Amino acid sequence: MPPAASLRRKRTPSFDSKLVSLLDAAARVFAVDGYDKASMRRVAGEAGLSLAGVYHYCAGKEELLYYIQFHTFDSLLRGLEECTANVAGPRQRLAAAVRNHVRHFGENMAAFKVCARELEALRGKPYRDVHALRRAYFDALHAIVKELRPKSGAHRDSWLATANLFGMINWFYQWYGAGRGKVALDVLAEQQVALFLDGYADPALRAIRGHA
Repeated sequence: MPPAASLRRKRTPSFDSKLVSLLDAAARVFAVDGYDKASMRRVAGEAGLSLAGVYHYCAGKEELLYYIQFHTFDSLLRGLEECTANVAGPRQRLAAAVRNHVRHFGENMAAFKVCARELEALRGKPYRDVHALRRAYFDALHAIVKELRPKSGAHRDSWLATANLFGMINWFYQWYGAGRGKVALDVLAEQQVALFLDGYADPALRAIRGHA
């Protein structure tokens, strides 16, 4: 069965709920074991299902990986559209977008790790489908960044700025929850927005230049 084919069958709220629960379990296994080493039997055990029960919802391991990534970026994109719909200024829209990103991944850390590490494990149409969603999400944030104007008046490449922003808001899965990294997700998002928009050392640099 090709990826996503099983989702085209007639679905019920119960089916969707159980599939999402299975995806959460698979994400936990893939995050710990790695996609290549993870077994469907281990996924079934984590989900509290029989092996046959897992195959009721998917055709195999690759389809599970596809569902995890597609569901993640579809949810992010829909969340971004909702949280910025009635927000006027680009700074405020960027803050809402980063908060949406950090909250979603902070609350779904296993899926976050899988999305960060395992995109290249997909092939063919599943890869293209997920890549298109990821690109649409990047483009949506890029559109917000393009509306911003650097205070210094210096030229800034908006695409590079957006890529660097993603580098910052994606990398926190490596350290979040370890020691001082355990901060509230909204506080983390606020700090990341402030760093991106206003910098960390910039006020001190202005003071130094003023006394030079």
